[in-house]
Amino acid sequence: MAVGGGVGLLWIAMAALSLLSAVQGLQNDRFDWFMGWGLVGVLLLIAGAAALVGTWNHLYRVLREE
Repeated sequence: MAVGGGVGLLWIAMAALSLLSAVQGLQNDRFDWFMGWGLVGVLLLIAGAAALVGTWNHLYRVLREE
């Protein structure tokens, strides 16, 4: 759980920083910066959530059925 949760939380933290950078770019009238870092942030957020859900699913549902 520590490894999967750690990876998921790390990706979510990187997503938060990417989205923060995207918002700052939008505030500075840099729409290209907003779109680039916004896309990176959204994809990292999805990956982090998938890592957390996948780890939980594997540890608490898949292993118990065996």
